[in-house]
Amino acid sequence: MLLVLGMWSCNPFAPAYDPDGLAQADLLGDPSNIDGFFQRFKNAYELRDTALYGELFSKDFIFEYYDQELGQTISWDRATELLTSFNLFQSSLQINLDWNFYVELDSTTNDALVLRNFNLTIETEEQGTFSGSGRARFRLQKGNSAATWKAVYWFDDSDF
Repeated sequence: MLLVLGMWSCNPFAPAYDPDGLAQADLLGDPSNIDGFFQRFKNAYELRDTALYGELFSKDFIFEYYDQELGQTISWDRATELLTSFNLFQSSLQINLDWNFYVELDSTTNDALVLRNFNLTIETEEQGTFSGSGRARFRLQKGNSAATWKAVYWFDDSDF
């Protein structure tokens, strides 16, 4: 009988109040470290959140990719990247981004060169599902060791 009464005093659906809660946990990724930057990138894509996504890029950010049909490298700035991503996020039903292994990672306290493989699946209502993979080359920087990493350059080498 005592065991039953003891169980009634503990409600697993109403745990004790913790004033700090999840204050130390950054569930979306902590961009003060490189792994956290990529976790935040993944979450911004999968949540289709341009505000979260925009925090990852420096004001002088440049995106580039090689256009096979035109036979030339195409590039754009941060504003175009955010607008392009906003349109992608709005037209997608679901996005899955998986960052795979680091092909290259060379970093100092405030500068990093990262080459990383990824898989991306985008589901849209009108055009179906697109899947692809590739490599992304990033140059990341941060102002000081306590700051967050921001992308200043991204070259996308994918099969989209």
